[in-house]
Amino acid sequence: MTQKKPPAYPDISDILRKKEEIRRYRTSRSFEVKIEAMEELRERLRPFKEAREKRKAERKNHPSPAKNR
Repeated sequence: MTQKKPPAYPDISDILRKKEEIRRYRTSRSFEVKIEAMEELRERLRPFKEAREKRKAERKNHPSPAKNR
C-alpha cells in the first residue's frame, strides 16, 4: 500500500502580506477620505443598480408564464 502525499498548496504569503498592507493603508486614512471613497464606489455601482431596477420592473410588467410542476 502506498501512502498518499498531502496536497501541495501554493505559497500565498505574498498575497497575505499585500492584503495586510492594504488594510493598514485604509485604516491610516482620514474619515473624510474614507467617505469620499465610499461615495466613489456608490457612483460606480449606480449603473448596475439602475439596470437591476429596470429588469425588476420589466419582470413585474411582463411575468413569464407559470411552469408546470
